[in-house]
Amino acid sequence: MSPETIKLIRTDFKSFVRKAFSFIHDGRKLGNQPYVDYLCFELEKVIRGETPRLLINLPPRHLKTFLGSICLAAWTLGQEASARIIVVTYNDRLAEHISRDIRKILRAPWFKQVFSTRLADDHARADDFQTTKGGGVYAVSSKGALAGHGGDLIIFDDPLDLKDWNNLSEIERINECFDGMIMSRFDNPVEGRAVIIAHRLNDQDLSAHVVAQGGWRSVVLPFIATPATNYDLGYTTWYREKGTILRPDAFSQKEIKRLQTKELTPPYHLYYQQGRGAGARIKIKPEHFPAFQPAMLLPAHVVLSIDTAQKEGRDASYNVIQAWTMQGENHYLIAQWRQQCGYLELLANYKSFVRKRRPSAVLIEDTANGSALLAEAKRMSWVKVIAITPDGRSKAKRLLDHMYTIRRKRVHLPDGADWRSAFIAELVSFPGEFDDQVDAMTQYLTFMATNPHLQLPPKRAIMAVGSRG
Repeated sequence: MSPETIKLIRTDFKSFVRKAFSFIHDGRKLGNQPYVDYLCFELEKVIRGETPRLLINLPPRHLKTFLGSICLAAWTLGQEASARIIVVTYNDRLAEHISRDIRKILRAPWFKQVFSTRLADDHARADDFQTTKGGGVYAVSSKGALAGHGGDLIIFDDPLDLKDWNNLSEIERINECFDGMIMSRFDNPVEGRAVIIAHRLNDQDLSAHVVAQGGWRSVVLPFIATPATNYDLGYTTWYREKGTILRPDAFSQKEIKRLQTKELTPPYHLYYQQGRGAGARIKIKPEHFPAFQPAMLLPAHVVLSIDTAQKEGRDASYNVIQAWTMQGENHYLIAQWRQQCGYLELLANYKSFVRKRRPSAVLIEDTANGSALLAEAKRMSWVKVIAITPDGRSKAKRLLDHMYTIRRKRVHLPDGADWRSAFIAELVSFPGEFDDQVDAMTQYLTFMATNPHLQLPPKRAIMAVGSRG
């Protein structure tokens, strides 16, 4: 390397990042990515002590760990061989991977040509190594032992495993662990620096937790820009137009559409948009659902809304049958059946609802068991059966259409119903593990928004339902 190149890598973090990327990725070049330059600018301020607390939220497949853990730690040790760095993540395997790549960079001939930092031969474990100046890296999972380890820089990369995105007890454990144990590990609490780099996974995750505490520089880069934003790069400004994606070279329009419409866990608006955009507006509270006494309702048209499971079994989703009625601007869920079961039990309960509730319309989504139920239901010609074809939008977007109705407390639930609390819990935690009750409700509200003309079916025909099954 020329003296100019050596000086650039030593003094400019983004140049170091590009060199390290090529080294780690077998000669591939990083390319011109404005968001990478911006993150390098923000991370460099941590290294220089200008930003003591930095939170970065990024979508997946955007070099989060490489930039915020591997390169940040390696360059810090290049600048200061005595720096002690703690890297914490959600499991031991990721912690060891990060530590190995940091150590690999420090051992590279080009790194030794640029920096004087050297690794100590007598302390070189995969997840715990030192430099000859007493600095080094200790990488551990959030459940690992931190006693006896202090640091100048603490990096928390991926605090939460994806599978725990809606596990509130694990989220609370991580938040408490961060406050009580991890943040007490600074050798010098005044000068100690901390970086959290993560995807948003839950409205109560560690990112939300530290933002609520205050004192953190928060950098949020959603997958798709909303709205247009100017970012300071130090030497210039990066203007990101509304609607542009972070890595246009890595995602086709087909892939972007798939991500936006596919039901994801964690949900798209958090995992990809980092809580920015339309999906972030879904904030439902228990008090949005007033209670009513069924005896107080006047006779009115009933609409059944049915959401069927893809398969049966303990791990399958639920079949749901809801009976709704509308009075004025208010919607009343007068009865609900919900079960993980096979088609025959679903059919039997459908016939029971038709017999007892005398619906003016029956809504059945034309997918999975719904298609079979539609065929059977249409044999009963006296019942108005409507096949609902999914419109291709995500469940979250369909629910957003009715947030005004929900927040105006126009969805009422019967007082004392044994399923009431489970219904509310699913709405409040949406999107969650199950969303069948949400789907059935949304299907009904969407139908009623069309101002359908409803008529009561013949009484004699309804009574005959029981004789058929």
